[in-house]
Amino acid sequence: MSSKNLRVRIGMPVYEDEHYLRESLRIKSLLFSPVYFPPQTGGISRFMETIAVELGPEEVCCLTGGILPTGDRLHELGVHVYRRPRACHGPRFVRSAMLATTLLEIILRERPQIVQLAAAHDGHVGLFLRWCLGIPYVVYAHGNEILAAQKASGSKTRLVLRSAARVIAVSKYTAHLVEQLGVKATRIEVIHPGCEVEFFRPQQPSLALRQQLLGTTTNEKVIVTVGNLVARKGQDMVIRALPRVLHAFPNTQYLVVGDGPYRPELEQLAAEVGVHEQVIFTGRIPNELLPEVYALSDVFVMPSREQCEASDVEGFGIVFLEASACGKPAVASCSGGIEDAVVEGVTGFLVDPLSPDEIAHALIRILSDANLAANLGKQGRERVVREFSWRRVADQIRRVLAEVVHEQNLPS
Repeated sequence: MSSKNLRVRIGMPVYEDEHYLRESLRIKSLLFSPVYFPPQTGGISRFMETIAVELGPEEVCCLTGGILPTGDRLHELGVHVYRRPRACHGPRFVRSAMLATTLLEIILRERPQIVQLAAAHDGHVGLFLRWCLGIPYVVYAHGNEILAAQKASGSKTRLVLRSAARVIAVSKYTAHLVEQLGVKATRIEVIHPGCEVEFFRPQQPSLALRQQLLGTTTNEKVIVTVGNLVARKGQDMVIRALPRVLHAFPNTQYLVVGDGPYRPELEQLAAEVGVHEQVIFTGRIPNELLPEVYALSDVFVMPSREQCEASDVEGFGIVFLEASACGKPAVASCSGGIEDAVVEGVTGFLVDPLSPDEIAHALIRILSDANLAANLGKQGRERVVREFSWRRVADQIRRVLAEVVHEQNLPS
């Protein structure tokens, strides 16, 4: 939704000028994210950090438990980040005392009008401030924690979600899960994560990086997955699909970017399937090199699947946006919230994550048709720029926060 076509809710005005819109909705919030925040890596941490960057020091301060060993870009931008590990981790009595002291300090210094909770399991802070001081809170819903709450009747997560002024779900799939827990649809907002569209952009592949990672500078086909090496991500199914892909394109290389506990099993599987020479495990690659990694690829693939017994699901999938922003077609799965990130036949193809044949067919289809691959990549880039810039995401969150504060100030 463009900022020039805003919904009118609870009497809030509509402004045509984007700068005036931001000025009119500017309020101060506390972002509480004890775990999902730098230096911790991952999609949720990047989401929280980037929202803090986009809102800036006049609109947000942050409380987290992680100590940053290197430079802090939020500090450079003037955003006050309270890094208090003893307030977020450790023995319960010490943690509670430190957290209460830190919250009092933040309230006196920052005067936040609303709290943003990075996840529902951080909800004790939201409940405390709401009940004791009347400060409302919004909570982000991602996927795994909502699945877990569905299994645990009477869980604190349910109370946190139902007591929130708004639940911000990262996908329509997650929003549906939240609604199943008893949250009214009118209090659920679907706001997708964003992508740094100027950073992730189409570029010429680096021959030096290609040689470093693949050991070659030839014109071999390259398939790429970027993600933690865990069972959910589906790298194993790509490996199982690879023999059929190699039959059509014998020189194909599969670049597996990331690290995690599943790596030994994946390496063993590649050997058993007979494709260990075509599967390259890079380990974790610095974020600043990821656009160059995407540039090496002909197609991005990540057929994530639900791991219901472990309450593990792909709530959205920022990496699909990154690949699209870099002009690359995607092969993804019909699982979790991925259908919000990849549009079937427009930015890529959706497959059964448990079918190596379907995965292979989609990969071969893209590798066989340069025009199709180029169109999917072009349409993906246009969609990300149009709908998923972080500035747009921040404006959506800014509106939600302002609406909640406005509701709080209405006469009862």
